Amino acid sequence: MKLLGKLALTIVALLFITSITLWILAKNINPETVKKLVNNQITILTHKKSHVDGAISWQLFPRPGLKFNKIIIGDEQLNEEYSLSIDTMLLNLKITPLLRGKYVFSEVSIDGLTTSVNLDAAQTSKSPDNSASSKSNPTNYGEQFAIERLLVSRGQITIHKNNHATVFKNLQIGMDQFNLQNSPFTLQIKAKLSEFAANPLITATINFKGRLSLTPAILSQFPNGINQSTSEGQLLLQNVSLNQFVIKKVSATIKTNKQSIQFNPFTLSLYDGESIGTMDYSYATQQLSLNQTATNLNGKQIMAVLFGHDILSGALDYSIHATIPVEKTSITNISGKGSLAIKNGEIYNINLEQLLNSLKEKLANLVPDKSFDLGKIQQQLTDWDSSKFTHGNTTFKLASMQYQFNNGILSSDSILLQTDKLQVKGQGSLNLSTEELSSKLQASVNNTNNDPLMQKIQQALGGYLPLIISGTLEQPKILPDFKQITPLLGLLIKTNVEKPVNEIRNRLKGLFH
Repeated sequence: MKLLGKLALTIVALLFITSITLWILAKNINPETVKKLVNNQITILTHKKSHVDGAISWQLFPRPGLKFNKIIIGDEQLNEEYSLSIDTMLLNLKITPLLRGKYVFSEVSIDGLTTSVNLDAAQTSKSPDNSASSKSNPTNYGEQFAIERLLVSRGQITIHKNNHATVFKNLQIGMDQFNLQNSPFTLQIKAKLSEFAANPLITATINFKGRLSLTPAILSQFPNGINQSTSEGQLLLQNVSLNQFVIKKVSATIKTNKQSIQFNPFTLSLYDGESIGTMDYSYATQQLSLNQTATNLNGKQIMAVLFGHDILSGALDYSIHATIPVEKTSITNISGKGSLAIKNGEIYNINLEQLLNSLKEKLANLVPDKSFDLGKIQQQLTDWDSSKFTHGNTTFKLASMQYQFNNGILSSDSILLQTDKLQVKGQGSLNLSTEELSSKLQASVNNTNNDPLMQKIQQALGGYLPLIISGTLEQPKILPDFKQITPLLGLLIKTNVEKPVNEIRNRLKGLFH
């Protein structure tokens, strides 16, 4: 017990002596000298004027350091490339040099960082105080500012571009072995994207952990200096909201170089499924190249979010290969191709079975008992109330297509729909801006269909029943394509001048009896 007591007393005595020594050294350091030193060093690094508006105080525990209040770097009113304001900055000193009467700062801790970046500003390097910089000794300052660790809490970054603001809040940054000599150091960033391009409905929680290499040009030639830096690491985005579209999680391995930013792999967790692929961004073209393959998504939810109303349901798989210009991101500027497949679902507001039954009844009743007027028959065929075929749904086993999209138009020449009784194929297009539909389809009943009359009609029409879809996604219109019903009605009309009416009537009677 006596040994432990002596050991404790010795430790307390050493701490007391060290504290007194540090306190005496602190009193002998002129705060104005330190303020000038910090101002000059910041100016050398950033090529911008800086000043400390608040008080300077000493901190002895847990590590000795100098605390600065309210530091301003640059001037946001001058429309510069960037400017910063810091509420509190703590510069921790190395103890060994301090005991020798020298102060060497090894760690920077910033609490309350507000940064404004103006990408519209002229990209010119400025040195607001060249005389001061030339008179300073960068080597000495480099020895005194041997920063090994940089910590930032309560940060906010606002990026201005084309009169729109993108805002990152709750910013936390941790850097170890920080340097501007293009030597890799570890980096961790946490932030919340609260607004993108002045749109508060685009949000995300951001977490990045990796390695970063920076050159001195990152500060003096911003933002061009960014292209000269490199990084790699793991990116995690959570609760991503793109207007009404929600992505639960985005994970990616990032690698950057002078030409591009690569996301490989690039994985999305959304609507009960997962999408895997890659994404690249080119500095030269300012375009994103997106390649994704998704499986087992909730088709009903994803379509309702994309178009604002229920369109269909089912398990959705897709692939997409798209080029997206970042500067002019609109649906008309995006181009690409891919495939889409939906299993075991329903198409809302289109009742194919009811439509085909009505067509069968129309054709079966074409032959009157006592008269045969081709003009009247044609009028009866085209006299349809299409609205009654939009009050039901079509259940299907598979819906698929290969698609392309360009100039805001999504098109496909390989549309396929399979139900228990039917198979539908054809081509069509969708205006992604107006949601207008234009499709020509060929429906055929399965051989297992127990309706002999429908089989006869299909055979007479060339093996399929031609259909036209128009209207919009919310209010589609589906009708038989009477212009293509030529094997029966069209042929009869064409040969009407050559054959007796009774012969034509007898042929029709033979078809339906």
